[in-house]
Amino acid sequence: MAEINETLKEKYEATQKDFEQKIRRHRRAIVYRSVIGIAIVIALIASAYINYQKMVYTDYEVTRSISYPEASNAKYVSFGDNVLRYSQDGASAFNIANDMMWNETFEMQNPIVDTCGDYAALGDYMGTNIYIYNSEGLQGTIDTSTPLKRFCVSGNGSVAVVIEDDDVTWVKLYDVNGINIASDRTTMSKSGYPVCIDISEDGILMAVSYLFVDSGVLSSSVAFYNFGAVGQNEVDNLVSGYNYPGTVVSYVSFMNPTTSFAVGDDGLSIFKGSEKPESIIKQDIDKEIISVFYNDKNIVLVLEDEEENRYIAEVYDDNGNPVATQRFDMDYSDIAVYKDLLIIYNSEECQIYNMAGLKKYEGRFENPVITMIPEKARSRYLLVCGSGMEEIKLK
Repeated sequence: MAEINETLKEKYEATQKDFEQKIRRHRRAIVYRSVIGIAIVIALIASAYINYQKMVYTDYEVTRSISYPEASNAKYVSFGDNVLRYSQDGASAFNIANDMMWNETFEMQNPIVDTCGDYAALGDYMGTNIYIYNSEGLQGTIDTSTPLKRFCVSGNGSVAVVIEDDDVTWVKLYDVNGINIASDRTTMSKSGYPVCIDISEDGILMAVSYLFVDSGVLSSSVAFYNFGAVGQNEVDNLVSGYNYPGTVVSYVSFMNPTTSFAVGDDGLSIFKGSEKPESIIKQDIDKEIISVFYNDKNIVLVLEDEEENRYIAEVYDDNGNPVATQRFDMDYSDIAVYKDLLIIYNSEECQIYNMAGLKKYEGRFENPVITMIPEKARSRYLLVCGSGMEEIKLK
């Protein structure tokens, strides 16, 4: 009996051992198949990415065409996912399906516009009225009483304005209802002349570049004002400021909620902070800066090229690090960075490069283009023309 039990025990242990080995082999097989599957997916993605990086387009096809009555001397800008058309006689907004969202008439001698997110502000240079719109139409009107020089709108509809009153220049902030919520009186002898202003998307921070004379030399300062809880504890809401002796800082803007930048005649400065912006880097540039373009992640400085080509486009990230340098000869009306592409165009032609310098597309438009708007797919664009819009696909 004992021998039978021992035999059964040995058979059971052998069976159990064999079963465990099969389980281990099965698990290993699953792991191997998973690893192989993941490797195949990674290889396919890598191959697709490499193929995309090497892909060059030679033409385009129009996938959708939209026509609308042409407005005399109209200009176009994008705001949100929509297109704003404006002229001396009025403004209207379209979505990409060509649905007119609203249409307003007014009379302006020299209309100027600024957009941020879903909001757009329109006013007349040296006029006294600013109209605030979003995709639903008119949201508010500002009466400055005195001539306005420049303004900018935030993503919540508040507007920062520079207005002139004899020898005094005012920087004022209005909410979307046209109520003046903050004012700063400036003179050349006090703080300097406000050359450029911008307001953050949430309407909390305002950046102002001032030009002043210091010991007979033109110099600049960049000041940041906070109109939220943090700024209430500071004199005139001023939370930080930086001086640039002997430099003319002609451009200041917010890129995203935590990053802003300033461009002077000698370089680029980056500021970080959503409450009290701090200068993190100053990038010296020894060539003449001709134009500035930016989005929420990148800054493009167009420089004069005295060697091979007419222009150099230098791309920086929001930390001031160089991303790409591209030389080109084509006259341009606008330059955009979209994902990993640098898009340079005018009304007649376009050049598209990737950040490695590969020219992915060069060609002429069939119809004069006013604005070129990238869509989600890297090969698709919306072309705004004088008499309609075209959705194109590069091929």
